[in-house]
Amino acid sequence: MGNTQEKITIDKMEVTANLYTMKCMRTMMYIAFIAQILNLLNIFIIEDILMYITTVSAVVCWFGAYMVAKYLSAKPCAKYLLFFLMILFITTVHVTITYHTVLISTMPLVCAVQYKNKKFIYYTYALSVVSIFLGVMGGYFYGLCDANMLTLTNTVTNKYIDAATGLLTFTTPNPNPWVTLPLYYVFPRALILYAFVPMLQHVTEVITSHAIREAELKKLSEMDAMTQTYNRNKYQQMIETTYRSAEKIGVTFWDLNGLKIINDTMGHDYGDFAVSAVAGSILENLTDESRVFRMGGDEFVVITENADESMLRDMIRRTNDSLLRKNKVSKVAISAAFGFALGTGKMIESIVAEADANMYVEKQRQKAEK
Repeated sequence: MGNTQEKITIDKMEVTANLYTMKCMRTMMYIAFIAQILNLLNIFIIEDILMYITTVSAVVCWFGAYMVAKYLSAKPCAKYLLFFLMILFITTVHVTITYHTVLISTMPLVCAVQYKNKKFIYYTYALSVVSIFLGVMGGYFYGLCDANMLTLTNTVTNKYIDAATGLLTFTTPNPNPWVTLPLYYVFPRALILYAFVPMLQHVTEVITSHAIREAELKKLSEMDAMTQTYNRNKYQQMIETTYRSAEKIGVTFWDLNGLKIINDTMGHDYGDFAVSAVAGSILENLTDESRVFRMGGDEFVVITENADESMLRDMIRRTNDSLLRKNKVSKVAISAAFGFALGTGKMIESIVAEADANMYVEKQRQKAEK
């Protein structure tokens, strides 16, 4: 049960993280639009074709991310596709406007912190290193000219200024960019980027452990540990936040027969067994819109949204059949009285009271038949 709950929690976190990653890409697209506008206004001085490539890439990659988030967000592959698209856009930006976008390399790793899977950070890091390589090499040959990559300057600016003319004087152009650029640009940036990995992994573990712990604490505060049904606190919360606004509500009240006799004659362990057996039979036969709450030692309330009488009677029949099967192989007598009522959510307390009263009438009838 614990592992299942943890997996559900992690799956929900990943869906949320996927949506947030898509939103980050949308923000990156907006920034590309702003840069495009500033370039058209001659505030930026980047060649038009380079900015157009950047903007189109932003739109295409964001649209792909939007489709992944919309249709595949709950799939395990979604995060891999999203980060591939993010890094594809970053690579394009690196190629087109090169040195202006060095810091953007950290964005995928920062986003990867959201995910529990440690291997995913290494997947992101590996793609980022490939992106840095493609960005550096593509930027050198096809992107915005970076004079430092072209001439491999290695000292302060004044050393390259002719004192007499004020003109810049450089040495010969980079003689072997396929060796020098990976060595002096790709490798150092990859090393710097790797410095983020251990801390991001730690942050991921902390975030995940806190989320799981919060889910466990929430579950403990809402659930009855013995029967795995919701407790009275959760019942009160649902009454106020959910059921009161429902148009159709069905309530079934269940009460274990003879709990006091079982406790007195056989012991409380057998009493707990009987209570758990009743809870189990109820849980086995709920509809998708039903919840069961343990109201007291041997009392359970099932609240069903969008219920009708035939639906409630069918649940009751199947639950009683389950109790009969358990009673045949049990050392203690397992049976329960029930009552139900229907109405609107506005009258939820009255419906519960009516179901309780009907249960009491049924209990008296069962006693009279013995």
